[in-house]
Amino acid sequence: MSEPTEILGPLFVGVDGGATTTRVAIGAYDGAIVGRAKTGPSSLTLMGASAWQPIMQAAADILAQVNLDPVALKSAHFGLGLAGANNETLRRLFLTKAPETGSLTITTDAFIAVLGAHGGRPGGVVSTGTGAVGYSLADDGSSWLSGGWGFPVDDKGSGAWIGHEAVGASLKVLDGRLIDPPEGLSFYRDILLTCGNRREAILDWLHSASPTEYAQLAPIVLAAADGGHSAAIDILTRAGRELDELAHALDPTRHMPMALVGGLAEKMMPYLPPAFSNWLRPPRSDAIAGALMLARGQAPDEKLPDL
Repeated sequence: MSEPTEILGPLFVGVDGGATTTRVAIGAYDGAIVGRAKTGPSSLTLMGASAWQPIMQAAADILAQVNLDPVALKSAHFGLGLAGANNETLRRLFLTKAPETGSLTITTDAFIAVLGAHGGRPGGVVSTGTGAVGYSLADDGSSWLSGGWGFPVDDKGSGAWIGHEAVGASLKVLDGRLIDPPEGLSFYRDILLTCGNRREAILDWLHSASPTEYAQLAPIVLAAADGGHSAAIDILTRAGRELDELAHALDPTRHMPMALVGGLAEKMMPYLPPAFSNWLRPPRSDAIAGALMLARGQAPDEKLPDL
């Protein structure tokens, strides 16, 4: 068995934790990336303090892949951007279960997204994945959130919202409130078969479905829209308008540098209002880059307003 690799200086662990996927990257002291991993959800809203398990497992897996001793994590500097971290109760509970580290900085996942998108400089992002939120960083270091209140009351324009709208339309077809859809029944059937193949099974699914499960229906909607299905196109067009509202709330003048990020960003581009798509600029980097800035102490403190 080979000896563990030796490294100079501490490691830096960046974490982008959402409701469906967690991405982890480990950087070395010299700036090189040691490795990357992807695992399941670590949203505090969904996972609470148990979010540590997938995070630390992914970090340990990275070290194992490059033959580094996992004890190095005890002196590593962690920068975590997690969905739900703006909930102070969840945040405190999560921190009480923290493992031994060199240092630990936790912010919202939206904050690391804006850091990565604009290289730590002021600007805004609209993030759409399982959830959706708008976030801006101002010249004075203060931040502002638009949306992000959580599914089902908010997260409009997200994968969960898209799936929710598709289920609602499909139920109308099932019980006769929507008659003779012009493109046929295949789109609605595909949605409902994902939820269950009988009325009782659908009711059970509706009773317990999480935002992640609703978001897993979004690819069906996107595929139907690509095929020209008018109902799917309507859902995505309305989602695009919701995302535009998030951005407009951040800067009604539309002068702030703005980027669209998240797992659905690229797929949503055709459904955005032209005024929004023309405003957008490509992100400089991703949220993991922002998380590593946190870990390295290269980012400002997150300063969210107390509404």
